[in-house]
Parts: sequence; structure tokens; C-alpha cells
Amino acid sequence: MTRNLVLAVLTGLVGAAFLHIVIVLALPGWSGRDAFSRVVALGETGQFYALANEANPTGLANEDPHIRSAVCRFDLSANPVRVTARVPVPLWTLSVFDTASDEAYSMTDRSAIGRGVDITLVTPAQMLQIRRDVPQALEQSVLVEMSDTEGFVVLRAIVPDASGERAARNFLSEAACSPLVFG
Repeated sequence: MTRNLVLAVLTGLVGAAFLHIVIVLALPGWSGRDAFSRVVALGETGQFYALANEANPTGLANEDPHIRSAVCRFDLSANPVRVTARVPVPLWTLSVFDTASDEAYSMTDRSAIGRGVDITLVTPAQMLQIRRDVPQALEQSVLVEMSDTEGFVVLRAIVPDASGERAARNFLSEAACSPLVFG
């Protein structure tokens, strides 16, 4: 009986060791495949990058033919980031994600103040600073407090038919995702 138990324990330990070795060797192949890493690979922070409507090497593609989308990576470690888009389109959505690609905030044209996009992403400390004396420029901006200092914003314009294509592309190309400097 004890011999079988020792054999079972040894088999379990060898199996666990083998499994851990396989996981460690496979890890480099899986790293960099998450959405945040792919967004980082697109380019610098503070700039929107249009996503293609077909599969591409980045792995970031928009599969819906009636949606045009763009992504912007942000870093709040030095300053808040304001996201704006003013070109009128019939429908738009915006989602904010953290570095784990978890959605932290979302809104649509139906829940916006006014017709365009105007949100300001802040850390808890920056929120306190802004709340002490709200700058006039931010009075109509939706303040979104982020626990993570980095992340990305996905902005989408819905194109119900071909006549809305130009407006959707203009909406995304004119969108801004820039750090705010108070002074």
C-alpha cells in the first residue's frame, strides 16, 4: 500500500514539474498577444490610430462593416488626458480600457453632454486637484477616474449606410486624445 502511495506521489510530482516546464517554455509565445500590448505596438500615446476593417498583422481589426473605429493609448502618470471628437455623426460609442484590457468606462452619443465626445481621464489625485477648482474648459467634460495610470480608448462611429462613411472617417480623424497641462 505504501509503495503505491509513494509511486502515486512521485508520478504527481514528475507530472507537475513537466507541466510547469511546458508553461514556462510556452509563456514567451503568449506574451504580447493581449489587446494592450497590441495597442502599444501601434505607436505613441496621445494619438488615435484607425483600425482596419479587415484582418491585419496587428490583430486589431474591426469586423463589423457598419462600424469605423480608432484606438488611442494614454498615460495619466504626468497629466490627465482629454478625449474629444466634435464632427457630427449619427451614432458613436466610446470605451475606456485599463492595461488588463478590462473595460473601465463606456458611453454613447445618447449619454453624452452635447453632441460630441468630451471626457477627461484622471487619476484619483488628479481628480482631487480638478475638483478643487474646475477649469472652465472642463465644465462640460465628463470626468472619468481611473485606478490604472495607463490604458486605451476605443472610439467607434456607426455607419448605417454608405452616405455616412465620410462623416465617420472625419469624426475619427479629427478626434483628439491629448494630455492636459494646468498652469
